[in-house]
Amino acid sequence: MSTSSVESTIRNFLVASFGYRGATADLGAEVPLLDQGILDSTAVLEIVQFLEQDLGIQVADEEMVPENFGSIARLVTYVNGKKSSN
Repeated sequence: MSTSSVESTIRNFLVASFGYRGATADLGAEVPLLDQGILDSTAVLEIVQFLEQDLGIQVADEEMVPENFGSIARLVTYVNGKKSSN
């Protein structure tokens, strides 16, 4: 899966799941999702489930940190890193 495809998949999930919190199709890749209130701790758990089921990666508890989940760009980097290490 290409980087742009991963980004598109993640963005579509965020818009469908958290549009009511401000996730829009034109949301910048570097927008801080946690700081902007788009994601909270419950939403992170939903994203983890999505990543594991739809993108086929396993997310360890210690990996659920802002460095990995803080923005769309960070999510894409995290997913690509996990996929390349498998």
